[in-house]
Amino acid sequence: MDLIIKNGTIVTAEATFKGDIAVKDGKIKAIGAKLDPKGHKEATVVDAKGLLVLPGAIDGHTHLEMPFGGTISADSYEAGTRAAACGGTTTVFDFVLQDFGENLVDAVKRRDALCAPQACVDYAFHTGVKDLSGDLIESMEQSVKFGVSSFKVFMVYDFGVTDGLFYQVLRKAKEVGAL
Repeated sequence: MDLIIKNGTIVTAEATFKGDIAVKDGKIKAIGAKLDPKGHKEATVVDAKGLLVLPGAIDGHTHLEMPFGGTISADSYEAGTRAAACGGTTTVFDFVLQDFGENLVDAVKRRDALCAPQACVDYAFHTGVKDLSGDLIESMEQSVKFGVSSFKVFMVYDFGVTDGLFYQVLRKAKEVGAL
């Protein structure tokens, strides 16, 4: 094991109890009472007596460094993800708004290049569709292969989708396993 957290109050979806957690390569390998660190001399042991041990939270909808309507949202990726980490959030899903004339995959790659050097927590993206021309439906499949799991379409603004295109987007999302 790499890490053993001892004597903490562990909070799971099922119960709250006193115990220990053993971690190897960043993954929880065991949860229980009185795990023995002696067989794992290389492990860092953290005494969590009197502390809560909680799973990291996921923020499923953020707008970090996002341009929209002639402004940019206030939080940079570094500031926003650092604040998330301080609050116990270990993963954020950031909103990528496609530029007109831009493929969905290129939009995600553009945002990833901005986020990667700054992020303090794990991150993923969900895309906002603005440009209805070109290969929108085909690029959804490519986006999922790149890691996108959801798409947002607008029914308002000058780039809102028609009912017909909305239906196509929903069908394609279902086909590729996205929302």
